[in-house]
Amino acid sequence: MGVTGTMSNHFKYQAAAKQVDLSGDSIKALLMRQGFVFNRDEHAKKINIKTNSGAISLTFVAATKKITRTTGSFVTDGFVVGNKITTDATLNPGPFTITNVVALEITVSETVADEGPVSKTVTSDDELTTGNGYTQDTKLLTGKTLTEDDANDRAEMAADDIVWTASGGAIGPTPGCLLYDDTATDDTIIGYLDFGGDQSAASGANFTISTVRVRI
Repeated sequence: MGVTGTMSNHFKYQAAAKQVDLSGDSIKALLMRQGFVFNRDEHAKKINIKTNSGAISLTFVAATKKITRTTGSFVTDGFVVGNKITTDATLNPGPFTITNVVALEITVSETVADEGPVSKTVTSDDELTTGNGYTQDTKLLTGKTLTEDDANDRAEMAADDIVWTASGGAIGPTPGCLLYDDTATDDTIIGYLDFGGDQSAASGANFTISTVRVRI
């Protein structure tokens, strides 16, 4: 498969601010859920793909497909456009897909039932679910080396192949792999490896990402 890499703009800032160390920090690789689309501006930190609001007062409005709150901020919580979200509300468990988010309201693309106000939690998770040999948020890059590439006027971090072995069923489908710095204070998202289409590995086969590189 052909892979296209895109850095997050926040990573570029964090690198300039000396808040990330590609050679020394722990970097994790996450396979993403089907339908995920990376945004270099909005996918800045791990909370932008995995977050929750905590128990807050929520109102669900069918006519506008909105989920509203009266205090706090969905934006500060980390929710961004494109997130797949669920709730523990009786009539509106989801999943829903965010089409717009501001401090006090989320708009989704799916049908919403009138409900609330109720004290419930909104959760986002855009990583592939655990199962069949894949476990969420556990895969660390190994064999990392940092080199100066004068021929191409760049620095490069290289790592060993990333491998998951499917067991009991297929891993995937997944459209890509996200890398984030687990050592950085804000869990900086480094970037995204786009597979150019959904990929899977059948039970007993390896799901492998080869020639992993981060170039600056």
